[in-house]
Formats: sequence, C-alpha cells, structure tokens
Amino acid sequence: MDAGGSAYAGPWAGVFPAPAPAPSVDLPPRALRRLLGHYPTGVATVPARDARGRTHGLTINSFVPVSLQPPLVLWNLALHAKSLRVFQHATRFTLSVLGTGQKALARRFADPSVRERFNGVPLLEGEEDRPPRIADAVTHLTCSRHAQWPVGDHLLLAGRIIEVHETGGAPLMFHRGRFLPGPLELLHEVQP
Repeated sequence: MDAGGSAYAGPWAGVFPAPAPAPSVDLPPRALRRLLGHYPTGVATVPARDARGRTHGLTINSFVPVSLQPPLVLWNLALHAKSLRVFQHATRFTLSVLGTGQKALARRFADPSVRERFNGVPLLEGEEDRPPRIADAVTHLTCSRHAQWPVGDHLLLAGRIIEVHETGGAPLMFHRGRFLPGPLELLHEVQP
C-alpha cells in the first residue's frame, strides 16, 4: 500500500510490498563496509542549491542508472547526513562523474569538516539557479527530482536526467578504501 492507503496497481502488483524481512546477517557495520568494498565503484559529486540559493554538495559512489525511458538515475544519502534536508527538498541536482585527477576534490566533498566545499573549486559556466557542474569531471548529468524513498538508514533519490554534458577522460574509481584510475578506452556500442 502507498502512503494514502490504496493498493499498489503498477506493473509489479502482487509483488509489492515485499514479504516480511528475513533476519539480517550478523556483521558489525565496519566489517560489512569492508566486505562491500570488494565491489569497485565510480566516484561522483552531487551539487544542489537550497531554497536560499546556497550551494551544497557531497561525494558519492552509490550512483546507478535505472531506466533509459525515461532516463532515470538513482543514488543514496545517509539519513544522518547534514545535507539530507537540502537534497530532500532540492528540485534539481547534478551528478558530476569525477576524473582520475580529481582525488583531492573527492576527498574534500566527502569530508564533513569542510564547510565551504565549493571555495576555489573550478565550475563550468551556467545559470545561477542551475546546480553547479564541477569542471574537469568526465560527465555531468543534471537531474530533476523524480522520486525518493527511505530505505534502511539511507534515502534513495531518483533523478530524471534533463541535461547532459560529456568531456570524456578516465573516471576515478573507488575500491577497498582507495581511489584508483579507471580505464581510458573507447567504448564500442554493441549492435543487436
């Protein structure tokens, strides 16, 4: 059932809501984080503006494409994050996929002690009301808020891609607690 109490009538009717949860694995969060670190991810920053026009941003490695039609992406944010309310209410945000030379920037946007994360950070030119785009990132996806769901100790945020900008280059990767350079190869589209 949704928040209004009516039954879910989408394409997965009868499957949603999920069955009662099974018992979780009994691992301390730090051990689980180490285990999940075996899966390499990309690294991105997510800037947005609050209601007063101030810029906020953070580093993520939870970004995943979920739909091509409509073009949707998904990322998550911890419920204890200081910027949670900003992203809950932002109507737009940008995912800037970082390049191999942007390790320091990734650390800066991940460090909760850095208050003015955008000071001195080169940005692409744009409208004042648009979320900023980090210069030298390999790709920018500007998104409008599509949906959000609290799941466990995180908020899942889905964005509809409304604008793209690609500069190319090798992406920054994160694996087992370290930043690594991603591959720089030409992609070849597979033809059916």
